[in-house]
Amino acid sequence: MRFDSTLYYHVGEDYSWPVLFDEMHETVGLLDKLGYTGVWLAEHHFAWDGWYRSGSNPILLGADVARFSDRLRIGQCGVVVPDWHPLRLAEDIAFLDQATKGRVDFGIAPGINSRACMNFHQAGDRRDRARNKRLFEEALDVVLAALYQDAFSHKGEFYEFPAPGWIDNKMLQNPKYHAENGAVIKMAISPRPYQERLPIYQMAESKSSTRVCAQRGIGTMSQGLSPGRSLENWKLYQQVATETHGRPYALGEGMAMMRPCYVAETQDQAEKDCKEGYNLLGRWGSHGLYKDWTPMVTEEELEPGDEDLTFFDFQIKHGMLLIGSPDNVAAQIERLNNEVGCQHLALFLNIPLLSFEQVKRSITLFAEEIMPRFMSADERAKAGLIG
Repeated sequence: MRFDSTLYYHVGEDYSWPVLFDEMHETVGLLDKLGYTGVWLAEHHFAWDGWYRSGSNPILLGADVARFSDRLRIGQCGVVVPDWHPLRLAEDIAFLDQATKGRVDFGIAPGINSRACMNFHQAGDRRDRARNKRLFEEALDVVLAALYQDAFSHKGEFYEFPAPGWIDNKMLQNPKYHAENGAVIKMAISPRPYQERLPIYQMAESKSSTRVCAQRGIGTMSQGLSPGRSLENWKLYQQVATETHGRPYALGEGMAMMRPCYVAETQDQAEKDCKEGYNLLGRWGSHGLYKDWTPMVTEEELEPGDEDLTFFDFQIKHGMLLIGSPDNVAAQIERLNNEVGCQHLALFLNIPLLSFEQVKRSITLFAEEIMPRFMSADERAKAGLIG
């Protein structure tokens, strides 16, 4: 089983950026030493009040933190595609893959409602979900063409490439890219990725997004779903991918799950450390969306009285948080492994009000007390944990 992690950003705190960068660098070194496989970096903008200080560019941050490990894979959770120019995105992710010699996991997302809406692209306003979806899908088409086609062109609702009207010098003309008069009619990026095919994961929780990802051959990474809802999505992905690509897919193939995680010596201590901060996270981040729990669980899982629970207590009850003692957290992972087919788990560390020392202790306990229970000898050797 593969175990990854995010970094800790002190959500909601007006935290020192120089100190935060030092902590992020230290965390990457610790994750490398402890045998984690990858690190996932978020994209958030305009954190002038402390809200989600993860940084605005997960690709650039990936290039920075890659200096502190020559082994960890570098992912994004995810690049908010509508907020990027698709050609620049394709160039940058390919460049990062070359710079890290093929250690990139390309994470993408359409974005969620936030203060970033419309500040990068008028059609990126997440309050108009239909238009945002069209922009996301068209931009992703451009990115994939740029990454994998020797010569491509595109004309859609939002973009046209190559830009019409450019005629190259005769010395540069190539029939692959030019018309007889020298007009540029096809284009390519350089460099291309180091890996033949980048692993791609879309941050996705709806069934409609799961279906599209399966059709495209893109994996998903979900965070806010119960084991039952996760299983619904993963079975749907398995079915659609098998039908689309002409071969049988195993349950969980190409899929990943992110889970809020905090491990302490006892269950009581872990819940005491996290409850207030996690409820704050729910209030800050939901914009009222979590008054209705039904998108997060199946009808069978929802029980009378659930509507009166706090954000923390509801998710603890329904197996959505890896918060507790090593034995309790290991039991939750075993359930995800057995019931859902989860073989790829990323830890979400950003529970407000925790100190950096508490977070380091948690990821150390997780690595030392939990990971060995789920890793084969080959996996442990690859992670540098045994000779």
